Amino acid sequence: MENRKKLVKSIFGINLGVMRVLGFYSPQKYKHFYKLYSFTVYCMFTSLVPILSSLYLIMAPHVDLDKVADNAFVICQLGCFTIKVLPFVFNGEEIRKSIYMMEHPIFLVFTKKQETIIEDCRITCRRTSLLFLVFCIMCVITWGIAPFFESGYKFPIDIWVPYDFTKNSQLYFMTFFYVLAGAGNSAITDGALDPLVAGMTYFATCQIKILKDNLQHLGEKSEAGLIYQQIMHCVSHHNIIIEFVKTIEKIYSSVAFTQFCASVVVICICCFKLSQVSPFSMNFVWMTTFLCTMLAEIFLFCVYGTTLYEENNTLIQAVYMGKWYEYDLKSQKALIILMERSRRPMIVTAGKILDLSLETFTTILRRAYSLLAVLKNY
Repeated sequence: MENRKKLVKSIFGINLGVMRVLGFYSPQKYKHFYKLYSFTVYCMFTSLVPILSSLYLIMAPHVDLDKVADNAFVICQLGCFTIKVLPFVFNGEEIRKSIYMMEHPIFLVFTKKQETIIEDCRITCRRTSLLFLVFCIMCVITWGIAPFFESGYKFPIDIWVPYDFTKNSQLYFMTFFYVLAGAGNSAITDGALDPLVAGMTYFATCQIKILKDNLQHLGEKSEAGLIYQQIMHCVSHHNIIIEFVKTIEKIYSSVAFTQFCASVVVICICCFKLSQVSPFSMNFVWMTTFLCTMLAEIFLFCVYGTTLYEENNTLIQAVYMGKWYEYDLKSQKALIILMERSRRPMIVTAGKILDLSLETFTTILRRAYSLLAVLKNY
């Protein structure tokens, strides 16, 4: 049991730690207190900042198109996040179960040679998580300091407040840090959440690699009379992988779909604003950082979804590469059934509509460019 816990912690320890601090991954102890804390963070920080910003655009006088564009892509991203994290706020137990599926005993059965596959998974997921988290933190920092390069009392995003913050510097900085905390909570949680979902998909890919290696070397690892039992183990392994992928899709499909929908609008408006600001200004720097982070965010989902699909497609080849012709008839029939089962594509979808694939990534970019071309004409 201890080894199983170490596996999850060694791969996603950073992600789960950040999410727990920010209110989106409950500990096993004090669940009721943590749920109250999570709900408070969600209401006071996560959802309130985009609501106040939207109220500003509705209620403030003389709001022109430029002012709307300045705030729209941040509002869209923050609003997307409020929907995106709902499963983590209200369905924490299911989130925990999906992560603990990685601790299934069959996932821990691997040879010394196959340890390199698990190690590759650990290194890749940790590196991806750290890089993306750093990008998100940089995005928050550059976004937060941008108002100080302009004159007057300004916030990183315009919000409606029932008082005049320009008359009192103390009131201004209190409101400023509240806005920064609300947006920072969303950005940094995104920096932990998205690599977690993508990393779980990559973990499934690595399990398929182990399964392929087992199928390819069945005769080398088993005596003649035990080959059928080894094939049954491979069948069970394959079934658990399929169940794991279905669980990922069931729980995190809405997370990916919300992000994909928002990305089209966010990338479009961000590119539109980049074409208007001065190069190498502070606004240019933070918008470029924001755009790169957004592209990396959807790319993570798509590239690991594609890797899973392609790895599963080569499962039949792994069987062919083995010495199946030396096995008994019963074992050969079992392999045929496994091969037929593996013909069904292993695809993770976003909202049961979009596949997590590089094709979807290019589609999002095309849609964003099309929307940008429309905006440029007005």
